[in-house]
Amino acid sequence: MQKEQDPSPEYIKDFNQMYKLKQEMPDAAQQILSAKADGDRFNGMRAGAKQFELERIREVSQKGRNQSHELDR
Repeated sequence: MQKEQDPSPEYIKDFNQMYKLKQEMPDAAQQILSAKADGDRFNGMRAGAKQFELERIREVSQKGRNQSHELDR
């Protein structure tokens, strides 16, 4: 069995920076992500962008459910 390793400090830093960039400047974030780069740091950026999108989708979905429940009352 393979043991999971903690992410490197660079991965975490780039994850957080890309998450914030997707939030504040999505076009700039997309330009950076369109680069054909690889490595731990770029993987952190991709993961941060993906996490932001997942949370945004979850938030929109939750708002829709809440509005639907309010209409049912």
